[in-house]
Amino acid sequence: MVSVGITLLLGTALLAQQNTKRIYLSSKSNITTAEVSEGFAKYCPNIVLNQNEAKADYVLEAAETVSAHEGTTRARWHFTLMNAEGDILMTTHPEAHWGKDVKHHFEAVCKFINK
Repeated sequence: MVSVGITLLLGTALLAQQNTKRIYLSSKSNITTAEVSEGFAKYCPNIVLNQNEAKADYVLEAAETVSAHEGTTRARWHFTLMNAEGDILMTTHPEAHWGKDVKHHFEAVCKFINK
């Protein structure tokens, strides 16, 4: 019974490693590596940021723009996901975020990669 449990545990660990996808954060990004890696860890744990572009499965450009309108400042996030060859695969829509509610961007990238 113990060996069956260990086998299942090892099999689950190997499966999780096989499903790991690596993303390199583009130098054009202006959202910090910490913010992006924290978002993927929270919303899509099989996606990890990688500092070695040659070993990445995807490249992500994560951009934040800030605009002021009628005394209100809005930060807008926009993600562009590319394959290793630089082809654009998907983008998220820029949206105004209050209190850093950026879940949508991570979930959209996660859904695309894991489909």
